Amino acid sequence: MKINFSLFTINITIVALILGNLVVATNSGDACGTDWPFCNGKIIPDITDYHIVIEYSHRLFTTLLGLVILINAILAWKKSSDKAVKVISVLSMILLFIQAMIGGMNVLLGTPTGFTTLDVMFSLFLLISLIFLYAGLNKRPENRDLEEIRIPLFFGFTALMTEVLVGALFKHFELSQLLFEINTTEIKLATFVYLMHGVLGMVTLFSTGYALFLSFRYKVMKKQTLLLILLAGFTTFGGFIAKTEELSPISSSLHMIFSILTVALLSHMTAICYFNQKKKN
Repeated sequence: MKINFSLFTINITIVALILGNLVVATNSGDACGTDWPFCNGKIIPDITDYHIVIEYSHRLFTTLLGLVILINAILAWKKSSDKAVKVISVLSMILLFIQAMIGGMNVLLGTPTGFTTLDVMFSLFLLISLIFLYAGLNKRPENRDLEEIRIPLFFGFTALMTEVLVGALFKHFELSQLLFEINTTEIKLATFVYLMHGVLGMVTLFSTGYALFLSFRYKVMKKQTLLLILLAGFTTFGGFIAKTEELSPISSSLHMIFSILTVALLSHMTAICYFNQKKKN
């Protein structure tokens, strides 16, 4: 039961991240003003404005999500005797508190520059902690062949997380707008950050591609790594499309959705390798 609830928690966290991305992509972050938990001072706001509908739906959903994550952490702590699982359950509650504080400051201060990036960062960290928690609860037999793909998965995971965070900096600190302007003194910084984002994407593709080769060689995680390389490819390709269309709401949203799904799958595979290595030791 606790495993099913843990998986349910991961799924609705991914939905919350996608909703949050939709808020950013449609510039709906300030639609409800600085009132919380109300929207422009009302419990039932004006639903004729789609910006308000998107922002208020996200607020209500994340409030529910916080309760679910708290219950999930308590269940994991009580039901598991594994010290690593207990530590991760506490970590998920700490990350939930930090993310809630950042989200609240985002609302009260009117989404100041930088806070949206912090929101994205800690939301992803929270998702990763939930995925590791699920992997720890889901007992699997030891598989020595998993050791063969552990290192490329780790490199891919590190590169992908850095890529996503650099991408968040690129968008939320308005560096993306600078890149599309002419004769701007900061354009070199914007170009450097964008190129760094692209290089990290290629490192992620190379690492996941090598993991795919090893998975077929040692006959382990073949389906997962095949799906992973496809998602990583869509993420990289989506990034180029988003750049070409100057980060239009649709292209940037699709790029971020593929990024979230890639992070989730790669985190799960990395977590399985981690707990497998833990059993070996």
